[in-house]
Amino acid sequence: MVIRGAKTIAEYVIRRWMEMQGFAMGCFTLKMDGNTGMLGDCRGDSLTVEYDPDTKAVYIKEW
Repeated sequence: MVIRGAKTIAEYVIRRWMEMQGFAMGCFTLKMDGNTGMLGDCRGDSLTVEYDPDTKAVYIKEW
């Protein structure tokens, strides 16, 4: 598993989490704002996830 282009640890961890969850990386966009990531798909649906640096885990923030 190779994660390229991550600018922050939060982005790296979220992208790694996406791969581990089986997301087809070419079908989604990820926009970062601090520790929060907005995942978007080709249909316009989105999912907000957040990296918690204290627990070092990614959580789904909004469906």
